[in-house]
Amino acid sequence: MLKKLFYLLALLLFFSFQSYGQQPNFFSDRLIIKYESEQKLTQIRAKNRNQPKRAVQKVLADHGMRRTKPLLNNQIRQALKRESLASAKEVLRIHEVYFNKKISPLVLAEKISRMPGVAYAEPKFIRQMHYEPNDPQLGKYINTHNFKKAWDLSQGSREVIIAINDGGVGYTHTELDANLWVNQDEIPPTLQPQVDQNNDNTITSTEIDTYLNQNGDDYNGDGEIDLQDVFGSGSPFIDNLDTDQNSYTDDIFGWDFWESGTSNIEQDNNPFHNGTDHGTHVAGIAAAETDNNAGIAGAAFTATYMPVKTGGIPDDPSTPNTDESNSIGFGYEGIIYAAQNGADIINCSWGGSGSSQAERDIIDLATEMGSLVVGASGNDGSQQVGYPAAYDNVLGVGSVEPNNSVANYSNVGYKLDVLSTGTDILSTSYNQTLVTKTGTSMATPVVSGLAALVKSFYPNWSAERLSLQIRSSSTFIDNSNSLDLQNKLGHGSINAFKALNIDYPGIKVISYQFVDNNGEKLTLGEPGTVKMKLTNLGAPASSLNLTLNSLNKEGVEISNNPQQLGSISNGDTLDVTLPISLSQNFDLNQTPTLKLNFVDSNQGYEDFSILEYENLLFDIIAVNNVKTSLAADGSIGFTNPLAGSGGIGFIPRSPDGTGGYQEGDNLLFEGGLILEIDGEIIDATRAENGLSRDFIPQQVFIPKNTSDGAKGTARFITDPDSVEHAIIDLETYSFDEPTLSNVIFLKYSIQNPSTFARLKNIYVGLFNDWDIGDSGNNNIRYNKSDSLLYLSGASNLPTTPTVAVAHLGPISSVLGIDNTIDGRQDSVTFGLYDGFTDNEKSIALKAGEARTEVSETDVSAVTASGPYTINPGAEITVGFIYAFGNTTSELRNQIAEARSLNLFEVSSTGTAIADKTPTQTNLFQNYPNPFQEETNIHFDLAQPSSVQLIVYDVLGRKVRTLLSEQMEAGPHFVTFDPKNLSSGTYFIYLNTNSETQTVPVTYIK
Repeated sequence: MLKKLFYLLALLLFFSFQSYGQQPNFFSDRLIIKYESEQKLTQIRAKNRNQPKRAVQKVLADHGMRRTKPLLNNQIRQALKRESLASAKEVLRIHEVYFNKKISPLVLAEKISRMPGVAYAEPKFIRQMHYEPNDPQLGKYINTHNFKKAWDLSQGSREVIIAINDGGVGYTHTELDANLWVNQDEIPPTLQPQVDQNNDNTITSTEIDTYLNQNGDDYNGDGEIDLQDVFGSGSPFIDNLDTDQNSYTDDIFGWDFWESGTSNIEQDNNPFHNGTDHGTHVAGIAAAETDNNAGIAGAAFTATYMPVKTGGIPDDPSTPNTDESNSIGFGYEGIIYAAQNGADIINCSWGGSGSSQAERDIIDLATEMGSLVVGASGNDGSQQVGYPAAYDNVLGVGSVEPNNSVANYSNVGYKLDVLSTGTDILSTSYNQTLVTKTGTSMATPVVSGLAALVKSFYPNWSAERLSLQIRSSSTFIDNSNSLDLQNKLGHGSINAFKALNIDYPGIKVISYQFVDNNGEKLTLGEPGTVKMKLTNLGAPASSLNLTLNSLNKEGVEISNNPQQLGSISNGDTLDVTLPISLSQNFDLNQTPTLKLNFVDSNQGYEDFSILEYENLLFDIIAVNNVKTSLAADGSIGFTNPLAGSGGIGFIPRSPDGTGGYQEGDNLLFEGGLILEIDGEIIDATRAENGLSRDFIPQQVFIPKNTSDGAKGTARFITDPDSVEHAIIDLETYSFDEPTLSNVIFLKYSIQNPSTFARLKNIYVGLFNDWDIGDSGNNNIRYNKSDSLLYLSGASNLPTTPTVAVAHLGPISSVLGIDNTIDGRQDSVTFGLYDGFTDNEKSIALKAGEARTEVSETDVSAVTASGPYTINPGAEITVGFIYAFGNTTSELRNQIAEARSLNLFEVSSTGTAIADKTPTQTNLFQNYPNPFQEETNIHFDLAQPSSVQLIVYDVLGRKVRTLLSEQMEAGPHFVTFDPKNLSSGTYFIYLNTNSETQTVPVTYIK
């Protein structure tokens, strides 16, 4: 049996969270980095003539890297290399990096992930246990889920091992001591004959306990002799040798990855609980001794459990934002340990928000090694399943009541697989007691126990088949719950008897994509297909039918339903294509979501998979040397730059001589539009925490080829309920002629749809965080004669491109930003590693030319125009150019040529007035009304006239003359400041040559 090491050192500061609605919880001082395969690294070396790992190390050093190490130590790495496991090769390329510079791990991780040779980089997450104390009720899950009938078919097997990956287990409890896993290879050879009382060459925990009571002593000095004395001073079981050579010395019952400490982690070989009884309670539910005329019954009936302690230490008062007793800091290290030490089932009654590719890789490795990971969905009562439960290859478990109603605390969602009872579950606790707890933490070990039963009944089944069998044999409960939970309850409530009694097919969607009829990305208003690859991991299906349904209320059309696939044997893989189209009016605030149903009536089999089209908003423009992506939410490059998803960035390229292009590396970490309207920031860039996505998509970005290039269009709006409501139309233009081949034009038309409110003090800017080559060694310069702020890579790497975002109109700001600066140094100097505040965005839009030079650091830039005012019904046009050059001279020439084209007319600063002359004179109601400080008055003149605009009080006294002059036809706006007036109702009189109109207004001090 392959054993395992995952050695992890110091834990420094970390953030805390309690619900999936909050930000993910992760260590603040470390990253997980996975490099590409050696074959890809060799190709990168040949292409770029540099060492990609050295480049990554350089950037990390610039950010205070303290040390870096492989995720696995050398001994385990060598053991994995000898195994023919594809997923092992993936995990072997993962490294852990410790750094001490003040930067968000999310931002640093994504910057590193964009570098050549890096498969991904991400923070290291911390997870939380999912339980709540509650009142007693015994054995609820036994009857609810048909365990008694299942036990008639199988009472399990001690050969099946359930790992309790948790906060430690009180394994001396009388309900747990007999089923404890023993690492046979760590028992000293000289001691084995004395302990193995039945001479079967397998030492059990009962035999160890008997030996200690007959021959031992109270080695740990706690006043009694029990299994904990194995680890006491002078114990004959401890020889301080790593007998099985798994790099864990004397790990007789498991391993404790986190015994104590927050700044300096202590580990040891005793996985006994010390800060929480959570793991002890979980272990009892899954694997307590059964049929012993005492206590409780474990769901697995007869199974061995392996305690793997990965958190749950006593709470540290020096970290007030974190409850360590409820934290799991080393859960994925525990998964590897359990899998490599032979666990068939790995119970993870914990989780959190935030997806991790490293965690996926570890789970895939455990799955390939034959371990089924079972995870808790979470206790927030939300419709978002936490991780690891939401990952593929994890059996995600929610909680259900005996009446088939979902427990009000249980998280549900499209990623949920099954549900089990988790409310008021009686199980093992401290000091030989039994207590009740509630939560998906309690539901999860019920399913782990069932998985152990199925594994004992079908010992040769893979982890994936075990998972699908438990899912397929469960009972749908959608009809017993509210409509908003439909399709979010997985396959429903587990049924232990059916899981053992009926062998079901197990259809799984391996991959899928949404494409148009030309094989390109599907967009709105065009026919297309969903292309899927399916496999059957279960029993043969004899008459399989597929049906595709939309879960959106409208906007998705599906045809050719159902599709009959007929017979599919175990292990068969099929390619399936089903027609679909998205209407032009599809609501872009939704994600196109489809439900693919699998039915084989001959087998009594039914299951489904949810397919989501998450990348609808963006598309790619690539008709010249610029390849980039834009979206209908105001973002440029990526819709989610912190995950590197929803786009491709900004990629310079050059013709390869065969009609294609040779592509360079992406240069853009993040780009997006920033608006300021009357002091309010509305944007699509990063924020203080996470991302700001203020714009509401109305039309997806759609590029269309033209005779000499391509044009793209999108529409998005600001909050329609806000005073600052605006409509933004984006148009892009790119041309394939040589003098414009490195350029893409962006035209923003900003409309004011209001009939009464002006949009004032408007600034329009583009923010871009560029990473050119060595991202920590970039430069910004400004050519005043060209009005051009441009960015370049390291001075010792002249082969990297130079880039710019150039104005096509008036300048309010050309600002260079050093991302690494800590805090605010002066009026225009700030960094971004601590987030991007609205105040900093406002400064960036109005900085003029105050800071246009930044050297040898990680940089961003803002290019902006303004101020503008837009009257009701009017619009402004603001333009920018994205461009690159292989030299600064080439960049300047490309931009000069683009500007000289005068492709579209941009607006001057000042007030934009609607083109149409009003057909009648009209005085509109003021806005706001009532008002406290000032209010806006709008009136239209159908023809030139002498105008008086006068304010009267309720007694008819004139209190203010706002206008008295000759005025042209058109819309007009006046601000009424009630200074020195009393609260009350007043009347605005509009007197023209032909008529008088009045509106009442209300002033409240």
